Amino acid sequence: MSDACERIDGHGATRIAEWRDRFPGRVAGSVYAAAPAERVRTARELADAGLDVHVDLMASDEGHPAGVGLGELREIAATVQRSRIGVHLIGSPAFVDTALPEVLSTRPGRVFLPWHAFTAERAATVRGVGSAAWIAMWDEWDGIGSTAWPAQPDGALVMLIEPGTSGTCRPSQLAVVSACASDMPVHVDGGVTEDVAPLCLAAGAQSMVVGRALLTPRPVNSTARSTT
Repeated sequence: MSDACERIDGHGATRIAEWRDRFPGRVAGSVYAAAPAERVRTARELADAGLDVHVDLMASDEGHPAGVGLGELREIAATVQRSRIGVHLIGSPAFVDTALPEVLSTRPGRVFLPWHAFTAERAATVRGVGSAAWIAMWDEWDGIGSTAWPAQPDGALVMLIEPGTSGTCRPSQLAVVSACASDMPVHVDGGVTEDVAPLCLAAGAQSMVVGRALLTPRPVNSTARSTT
């Protein structure tokens, strides 16, 4: 199915931007950017297009926006190859401990734990169900010199904006990408656009999580039409 297909079932579909084709195998779509009613469908269409699916679960009672719900994650995991799914937990260690068992019941390919909640015990729990335990980083390290990981991660998700916010990326974070890439696989998230993407890859990122710059809503249409 074309990624520019419009549905006729009363819902406006989400369009996947065609610029993603410039970076095959290097883009993951964040379903948080889709309307809640479209997230499961969007996840299926991302996977059908050969893209990974990124899910942000946020602690809304800690001041973060309401992210993707656990129910939505379960529905996504029921229809998308689980190795394609990455789940980012955004919140306190207490939030992580509450949400993690439910997340792991879906056995996603990767679980991104916040730096302050990344421990050897939690990482072992993640790996115990066959998922990879990645650390999510924001301002904990500037990429200069060496860093003491709280525990050894399987990879690093370098945030280019503060987790749980929106806006333009912080270019200085690319230095962190380069520093991490010499030791482990690195993904980036936050503010990635078509223009920013080449800079991320040049810095050493293996994959880029993209939300609003990749997924745009299409208007409700009474007829189905597609473009190639």
